[in-house]
Amino acid sequence: MVAEQLDAPDPETLVGEAKAAFRDGAMLTVQARCEVEYEGRTSGHLGPGDRILVAKPDGTFLVHQPTGHKPVNWMPGGGTVSARTSDGDVVLLARRTNPTERVEARILEAYGVTRFDATDGATYEESGTEAEMHEYIEANPGVLEEGLRIVEHERESKYGFIDFFARDEAGTPVVVEVKRIQATLNHFDQLQRYVSLYEETNDEVRGILVAPSASERVKRALRDNDLEFVGLSEFETDAKGATEAKLTDF
Repeated sequence: MVAEQLDAPDPETLVGEAKAAFRDGAMLTVQARCEVEYEGRTSGHLGPGDRILVAKPDGTFLVHQPTGHKPVNWMPGGGTVSARTSDGDVVLLARRTNPTERVEARILEAYGVTRFDATDGATYEESGTEAEMHEYIEANPGVLEEGLRIVEHERESKYGFIDFFARDEAGTPVVVEVKRIQATLNHFDQLQRYVSLYEETNDEVRGILVAPSASERVKRALRDNDLEFVGLSEFETDAKGATEAKLTDF
């Protein structure tokens, strides 16, 4: 791993560093005041502002503003990134042909540039996924209810795949819907649709929504419709963006 940092490079130096990074397969990060143009499936313009520009060896190009975790403009991998001067400014141009689109960042003032010759062959392995929840429930149905017996995992229906079709200790059919994130009203609606399929042919059927947590509004909606909630708090995570619902879901 090699990292090189230059402060306030002039346009010629920045273009030279960028071209060398692109040629050598290094990551390039530029801290700059810039404006951005996009052309492709739509068109757009982002006026001048302080941003971080990131160019990766696979052609990925990202424009980050000071706030927010997502880039405001970007180009996915598969294309190319080039550098040139135009009217005294440095222009970084990312483009691809399938589909045809381009992101052009005109650097009005460069505060710094970093070249990072990085190597990374690791694969991200996520823990606490919905698949792991399914495996856990299938192996331990008693965590949902004592005496619960799994009959079928991922039963197909006209509304999609039901996560679990089960029977309780009394033999009553139970439809189980599992969610990795905090339960929302959309998840409640989904469970209600699945239960309605069996209400047409059974005098009694139960529905259980399983998630790490649920708001009081979701729990109330379930109770009012004779449905149930089981919280598996062990699948909560500190990465709240991965487990929390949006405000509109409440």
